Amino acid sequence: MRRTLAVHLTGMAVLAGLCGYTLWALGGALPALNRWLVAGVTAAYVAVWFTLVVLPADRRLSPEQARAQRRHRTRMIGWGGAVAIVAGTWIAGPYVDEPLKLVVVVFQLGAVTMQVMGSIRRPPDRGRPSLIPMVIPTSTALFYAVYWSPYSIAMIVFGVTYSFVAITLRDVLQRAVDRADAQREAAEAALIVVAAERDARTRFLASASHDLGQPLQAARLFFDQAVRAKDARGRALAQRKVTWAFDATQQLLGQMLDHLRLEAGGVEPHVGRLAVGPLIARLAELNEPAARLADVEILALPTHLHVLADPALTERALGNLLGNAIRHAKARRVLVGARRREGRVRLWVIDDGVGVSDADSPRLFDDFVQGSDHGDEVRGGFGLGLASARRMAGLMGGDIGLDRGWLAGSAFWLELPAAEAKAA
Repeated sequence: MRRTLAVHLTGMAVLAGLCGYTLWALGGALPALNRWLVAGVTAAYVAVWFTLVVLPADRRLSPEQARAQRRHRTRMIGWGGAVAIVAGTWIAGPYVDEPLKLVVVVFQLGAVTMQVMGSIRRPPDRGRPSLIPMVIPTSTALFYAVYWSPYSIAMIVFGVTYSFVAITLRDVLQRAVDRADAQREAAEAALIVVAAERDARTRFLASASHDLGQPLQAARLFFDQAVRAKDARGRALAQRKVTWAFDATQQLLGQMLDHLRLEAGGVEPHVGRLAVGPLIARLAELNEPAARLADVEILALPTHLHVLADPALTERALGNLLGNAIRHAKARRVLVGARRREGRVRLWVIDDGVGVSDADSPRLFDDFVQGSDHGDEVRGGFGLGLASARRMAGLMGGDIGLDRGWLAGSAFWLELPAAEAKAA
């Protein structure tokens, strides 16, 4: 702010000095009335300039109102300067000899250049292009057309040409400012993305070290119990818990490897005709032990539908949906089925648990996101199951989502292209 005020004060001092020098150089050649008019116009412009610059800003204004106020002051100063220079030229010009007229033209050239530079705006202050830089060159051309002299043609051509140059220069500079501003915004957006990816990696490592340590530590404790157990029943119970702990570790490692392979683009889908019914039955059988421990009943509905998909990726994606429902939904029953709709097949995983909150649903399929409706217990997992399932579905030309119309519990679906069943 101090630097801007100093620049304005210097400009006012230079303008007043040039006016005084002009009046002194003309001497008695200029009529008294014209001298007073030139001095008055200059003094009025300096007064307006000083008032607009030193006028304190209203702190009650919003940022947009403050920017609008600054734009208004800049236009007032620009138009005032153009009017003052044009008025001084027409008042004193007829009484000035040719050498002094050339000095005045050089001065006008500098004023127009300053006006061009002052008309450059950065978003969001940019508005319609200003006409101020055209005023002085146009006035110079008209002056030499009215007061004809041997230099009139050259000065008229100069005025018209410089008007075009001023406009072109202003447009070039404005485009350069716009490009620089766009590059700055792109750089800021890229920095935000990089920071988000860095935070995601940090959360991934922290979650991996924590969640992998839990089942491994549990497996060690259960193994010690199996070794120290004195009866067969205790050993059998401890062995089942050891198996459960290693299964949980294997599932976590599988999620982590799936995420890394999918993120690196190292998964190549092999799409073929796949029967949905056997797939659902196999997943229900594989998840039966975990469901029994969680006291959840899996209802696998038979179907004769077929899809065009990669068997391994489909089993992994649907398995992630089923595993999430068993571990996190707090449900009593989980239903797995399929239904055909408009050349597509939707594979459903529906539970009667706590459901998904409106706050969680928009980001549920993002990386490292876990629902917030599971209480304070340790949930386990990296928050990658649904994100990996979404990537797998996309690789097979499918989609995945959550049916928000389900009122009790939650209903996730995996949609894949349908394949016609073979004729008997």
